[in-house]
Amino acid sequence: MRLILLILVFVSSILLASTSASAGISTKKQDILKLIGITDAPNGKFAWVEINGEDYGWTRECRNVGKYKIVKVEMGKVIVDSY
Repeated sequence: MRLILLILVFVSSILLASTSASAGISTKKQDILKLIGITDAPNGKFAWVEINGEDYGWTRECRNVGKYKIVKVEMGKVIVDSY
């Protein structure tokens, strides 16, 4: 009986150890990008983007905002690329 209990405790501790090891916390900083608005003007497509609380106003497609480049401005969304 003790042997079975000891085996169950051992197996459950291994399962708990593997579960907690696979559920690591990411320390990588993630930027918060907020799209405020977009417009399509005769001289290009523009997006108003806020990154980590910093407002970049109306920025033309293919221009840089912070460490990102606005790749494409579509209806309701902006595609950015980190460089």
